[in-house]
Amino acid sequence: MSSRVWPITSELRGLMGLTTTAGCSLFLPALLALSGGFALAQTRPTEIPKTNSSTRQYVSVNQLLTPGKAQRAVERARRDFLQGRLDSALKETERALEISPRCATALSIQGAVNLSRYNYTDASRRFQEAVDADPAFGPAYLGLGTAYTSQGRFKEALIPLDRAASFLPNSWIVYFEIAYAHLGLGEPETALKQITYAERFTGADPEKRAGISYLRGMARFEMKDYRKAQEEFNEAVGRDGNGIFAVLAKGKLKQLASASNNPQVAQSSVYNPF
Repeated sequence: MSSRVWPITSELRGLMGLTTTAGCSLFLPALLALSGGFALAQTRPTEIPKTNSSTRQYVSVNQLLTPGKAQRAVERARRDFLQGRLDSALKETERALEISPRCATALSIQGAVNLSRYNYTDASRRFQEAVDADPAFGPAYLGLGTAYTSQGRFKEALIPLDRAASFLPNSWIVYFEIAYAHLGLGEPETALKQITYAERFTGADPEKRAGISYLRGMARFEMKDYRKAQEEFNEAVGRDGNGIFAVLAKGKLKQLASASNNPQVAQSSVYNPF
């Protein structure tokens, strides 16, 4: 099995950006799932982790150390983030951290804001600080791994992503990011296994299901199983025709069509994994 890292081509950079965009929109539910009283009612059911009693106790103690005023600032930051008011979200997290410097949720929201702005270095730093503040806070590991995959640092990403999986076993985005990392390392067979895990938790969400089909198509593409890759790309388009993964799938379908009609294209582009 190859251990090479795929070159960071313009198309791969585009995929990383789009994957980050999709990941950020689905990241907050996982973060909220371990945030105790912070609006769990708005968390998607499939994103609520099943943690053991020791983990729940640790998170509860960590939150008990966060004063109510800081918790309210975090809740305002969460709402601002969800509504796209990123500057306001940062200000609220700064208020929370002035009161409680080791508030893992506030640090993770700062990481998510930086991630959505493609400030990967700052995002990585904030998520690492959140992990240091609360080693049982799964979303911080997920954010750190996502920041790494967004930079093409696939091997490094697997360490925090594996930790995230232990704390967020029912979160599709964790396994999606793990699959993406293995795909980036040139390990499509392993990626396919992780994609299967992710698919268990997508439900009927068209964006998630399109993402699964697209990533599975890329794994098949790397394995040179172009017929199955084409089927997966078509499925991604059918599941979410106007979504970001459908856009990527359409691009790969055009590439496959061009390659089938032009041997030179087949040699120069079809075998380029991205």
